[in-house]
Amino acid sequence: MESKQHIIERMGDPDKIAAELYENFADISVRPFREYKSKRIILGLPLVHIIRANYFAPGLQNYSSRRNRHYFGLPTARGVFAFGPKAKGFFAVGNIASGFISIGNISAGIISIGNISVGLITLGNFALALLLSLGNFAIGLLAAGNGAIGYATAGNLTIGNYAVGNEAIGTHTFSVSNLAMQFEELKQFLSALNVPAPIRAFYSVIERVSETIITPASAITLFITLFVLIAVITLLLCIIPRQLLNRHND
Repeated sequence: MESKQHIIERMGDPDKIAAELYENFADISVRPFREYKSKRIILGLPLVHIIRANYFAPGLQNYSSRRNRHYFGLPTARGVFAFGPKAKGFFAVGNIASGFISIGNISAGIISIGNISVGLITLGNFALALLLSLGNFAIGLLAAGNGAIGYATAGNLTIGNYAVGNEAIGTHTFSVSNLAMQFEELKQFLSALNVPAPIRAFYSVIERVSETIITPASAITLFITLFVLIAVITLLLCIIPRQLLNRHND
C-alpha cells in the first residue's frame, strides 16, 4: 500500500492541480483568481506569470474573505517574471516573493527588497543579508540603518568590528554627535582604516551620503534621477500586469 506522502508526490504540484480544477470545472467568470501566463517558455518557466485575486467571485465580498484568499488561497505565480500575492521567479513581485530579484512585503532572493527581506543584498524595514544590508534594522557583513549589526556598520545605533554612528560599539569606532562639524574628522577616520576593498567601498558610499546630508544641493541631480527611476518602475509594475490580465480576460 502506498504511503500518503508517496501519493501526494505522485499527484504533483498542488498549485497546478488547483489551477486545472478551476480551468476544467469552474466558470471562468467566478474563479477566485485572474491569471495570465505567457506561451513563451524559458528554462521550463513561462516568461510572464501573473496571479491576481478576483474580488467579484462568490465568497470574496467581505474584507476578511478577500484578505485570506489574497494571501493564502491563491496559486503561486511562477515565471521568469512573476507577479502575484505569492510569487517565485527570476524577478518576483508579490506579498510573499522569492527569486533572484524579489520585491514584496516578505521577500527572499539574491537582491531582496521588502518590509522583511532576506538575501545577499537586502533593503527593508528588517533586512538580513550575507553581504550588504540596508534598512531600519539591518544585519549583514556590511550593514547600514537606524540599527545596524555587522562586520562594518553605519547608522544611528551600530555594532560591529568597524562601526560609525551616533552610538557606535565595536573595535574601531567613530561616534558622531554633529555630522557637519565632525565631517572632516570622519573622513580622516575612514581614510586611515586599513580594510579590504569591499569595506572601503562601503564606507566611501557612507562618506558620500554624509556629504549629501550636509549639503543636499550637491546631489540634486541624483535625487531627480532616483525619483524618476522609482516612478517609472512603480508605474510599470502597476500598469503592465493589469494590461496583460485585461487582454487575457478579453
